[in-house]
Amino acid sequence: MSEEMDKLWEEYQLPFKEFDDTTLARWLSQTLGQFEGKIWRMSHPLVSAYRAASEPGEDRHVWQQRLANPPAAFTPAECCRAPLLPVFTRDILNTGLICQSCGATAVEFDDLPEELKDPIESWAEDYGLVHAVAHYDEHQMRNVVNYDDAFEKAAREAEHLLSRLPAEILPPLLEFYPAVIWEDQDECLEVEPKDIVTWK
Repeated sequence: MSEEMDKLWEEYQLPFKEFDDTTLARWLSQTLGQFEGKIWRMSHPLVSAYRAASEPGEDRHVWQQRLANPPAAFTPAECCRAPLLPVFTRDILNTGLICQSCGATAVEFDDLPEELKDPIESWAEDYGLVHAVAHYDEHQMRNVVNYDDAFEKAAREAEHLLSRLPAEILPPLLEFYPAVIWEDQDECLEVEPKDIVTWK
């Protein structure tokens, strides 16, 4: 993030940093319960608030202090022992599912249930080809008739592929994880959350 965005994020975190440890733990636990059973955009305001609270919570080890009981469905993540709220990104094949609390890999791709791997791998490979257009070098750019058109086409394809996540790819994960957050943007292709139509 830019320095300005870092400062803005710090401002978002200020109310949570002012909470004492017990209040922060209770807020995190109550909010976590709202996520259960659903697939959430990363850009959703409630997810953003939870992320803003999670960082000071992680710094102060509020989950490890057991100051509040998390919802029973959320088991401790091996990486940090906070309740596991997995994040699905376009880099799923390399990073696996990311832990919302500490940002480390919570579940390696190879450790996902077997029945989930094929559709996720197919989606990720398709997305990788589309995303690669944003990183063409000069030689690759010269090999396309019009790079601007190729970039725009890739952005539209990325929007379509990302819109498939909550509709097709991610629902089966809810059989194994109580909730899932997905990355609903691609800064390299200039795809914003509003560009990914998941509503009717």
